[in-house]
Amino acid sequence: MDINKSNRAKYDFSIKRYIKILIFKSCNVIPISRFLRTKIYRILGVSIEKGVVRIGKISIDTIHPEDIFIGKGTAIADGCILLSHYYDVYNLKEHAYYRGQIHIGRNVYIASNTIFTKPVTIGDGAIIGAGSIVNKDIPPYTVWGGAPARFICNRYKEELEIPVNTELFKPR
Repeated sequence: MDINKSNRAKYDFSIKRYIKILIFKSCNVIPISRFLRTKIYRILGVSIEKGVVRIGKISIDTIHPEDIFIGKGTAIADGCILLSHYYDVYNLKEHAYYRGQIHIGRNVYIASNTIFTKPVTIGDGAIIGAGSIVNKDIPPYTVWGGAPARFICNRYKEELEIPVNTELFKPR
């Protein structure tokens, strides 16, 4: 397996990192509002657009939180894990890990206990089912689920297959 060595990340053992970890963990233990949790994530380096619908009690990569982008109108349920780095299982002698960006588009819904194991891009309007393991990019306006996440269906069809009964919508 050929892995680009330019992506190799450096591990940080500084006090600042441990303080960040403590604050990230506190966000999930101490009962605080979702609004305040989002503000704390922004202060710690996560890029979150204004207008995010909801961020539940999630685990965000404490090594490189600046590599995570969350779009407007996105909802992330409790128990999700977002990791922007991964270990090279084919190169265990060097204990090498690599980093990239997790880019979550606008109006995305991520159900509970979803895990992002590698840097990925989630397209606008995508839905990811509960307990999914995401390890590849997800196109816009599609529904994915499973471990590993697989395509289920498109969110919108061009034509409505069921005729609408207009009698129901007439005023009485």
